[in-house]
Amino acid sequence: MPRGTVTFLATDLEESTQLVQRLGREYADLLGELRRLLRAAFAEHEGWEVDTQGDAFFVAFERVRDAVSAAAKAQRALAVHDWRWDPPPRIRMGLHTTEPHVWEEGYVGVGLTRANRICGVGHGGQVLLSRSTSGVLADEDVEGIGLLDLGEHRLKGLDRPERIFQLVIDGLQNDFRPLNTIEGAGTATETMTVLVTDLVGLGRHLREGTPERFRTLVADYHRTLEGVLRETGARAVTATGDSAIAVYRSARQAVVAAAALQRIVAAHAWPDGIAVAVKVGLDSGEIIITGHGPFGEGVNRCAVLCTSVRGGQVLISEATRSLLEGEDLGELDLVEVEPRQLAEGGRPLRVFELIVPGLGEVDAPSAARASDLEH
Repeated sequence: MPRGTVTFLATDLEESTQLVQRLGREYADLLGELRRLLRAAFAEHEGWEVDTQGDAFFVAFERVRDAVSAAAKAQRALAVHDWRWDPPPRIRMGLHTTEPHVWEEGYVGVGLTRANRICGVGHGGQVLLSRSTSGVLADEDVEGIGLLDLGEHRLKGLDRPERIFQLVIDGLQNDFRPLNTIEGAGTATETMTVLVTDLVGLGRHLREGTPERFRTLVADYHRTLEGVLRETGARAVTATGDSAIAVYRSARQAVVAAAALQRIVAAHAWPDGIAVAVKVGLDSGEIIITGHGPFGEGVNRCAVLCTSVRGGQVLISEATRSLLEGEDLGELDLVEVEPRQLAEGGRPLRVFELIVPGLGEVDAPSAARASDLEH
């Protein structure tokens, strides 16, 4: 049992409740494989298992270097493991270095809470470090590992903000959504593309079906929607009611995500054979991403644009279209359609429809191919 200055490593399985509901009895098999992989990594670097509850571990290390190496080893092992579940489980981790009080049953002190809180604001596959842990690590030379400063964040139940750093691990995903804190991320340093969705006819489903049927539909819709958006690289996903907002670094990435979403929605087997259609709007601009979602003129404009979209259709603003110049969209194409008046007295917005093969063509006979337009 490490004493004196100790580095704590807390782990947590992302979306564990949904996994339990989806896998049923198989969840025990998944948990067994997770524990085996994590324990092997911790033991290799002399970690002392303080506590294990369900899918969560709490481990103590004598040295920061060992704790960080164990975290990186565990994430690499999870990433290359041949999981039989899709999507595979993802573990978030938080590390904090402190001098805890020791008693006959283990450790006590606010440092334990801080490690757990840091873990809780991260995302699956992400390793977060406190200021104290990163400070020691900065003097170490650990091959294949770097640090990314994520700024100060307020953590639940703790008085002072904590400066949080992310472990950058060579060969693994290092680009994550903003932390789940009030601060979230800062102002975007580049133009980003916003994707807004709206489910068509939700009110009708509520009126015509039973409450249980409606709840099942909405739950399935949100699982499908958020899964597609996150798997296609959205930096932030905010979903509520029958709509969702996602932010992408590139216009091409957002367009590919919109096409994937419409294809998956069209092919999905919805509860009781219900027909589901989704509207999608895309716009680009300077976006501020916070722990409460994205903000900015691009978000507002896109939300209004989405109200004029048909079910199963994707409309793209002129701003987003301009960012696609020179991009290879493969089989996807753009067609200019009727301009949209987004605000009373404002300039009509040039709008383009994304043509996704197999999902129908634009119904406007006068539409012209975007590639043939003169600008």
